[in-house]
Amino acid sequence: MFSKILKTMRKENDTTQVELAEKLGVKQSTVSSWEIGRSRPTFEQVIEISNIFGCSTDYLLGKSDNDNNYVYTDNKTLQNFYVDFSKLSKTEQQFLVKAVKAYVEQK
Repeated sequence: MFSKILKTMRKENDTTQVELAEKLGVKQSTVSSWEIGRSRPTFEQVIEISNIFGCSTDYLLGKSDNDNNYVYTDNKTLQNFYVDFSKLSKTEQQFLVKAVKAYVEQK
């Protein structure tokens, strides 16, 4: 399932195997191997692929039919968020947590 989804996502985004390989720091033959199902990427590589194509890891792994179910998992962005969040007072942090929970529950 992953192999077909990866190939489809790559083609839909007009990305060659070489381009994807460069973004991931692997060889083109590695991407080719993933696409034919001979091997599989690491967990970290699956996350990076989801970031590149703007889809969820669940979608890439065939666990979701919705490719728009994207969760932002870029490590640098999350690190910056945690740094900024830690600068807030406890009251401000609690307010934001409650606001996010309320937002999610309304969807």
